[in-house]
Amino acid sequence: MPIEPVQIFTISTCIHCKALKKMLDEHKIPYEFTDIDLMPKEERDSFIAAIIQYNEKKTFPVVMIGNKAIVGFQEQVIRKELGI
Repeated sequence: MPIEPVQIFTISTCIHCKALKKMLDEHKIPYEFTDIDLMPKEERDSFIAAIIQYNEKKTFPVVMIGNKAIVGFQEQVIRKELGI
């Protein structure tokens, strides 16, 4: 079980985002998520501006484990970081 909090930023219709949530659920990894496409425009624009340092291409999902950002559903990298 990770010591660091897990937060994910997703798009509600993204298959990779859904696969990530399914993997975390299967391993009982607690996480918080935000569907970026469902945010109000001003909030979404502010969020995109804040994560541009981690995600220049503005692709999703973005997985935050503590202060580490993993862009995309890089399953093996995420598993290693979470110890699963």
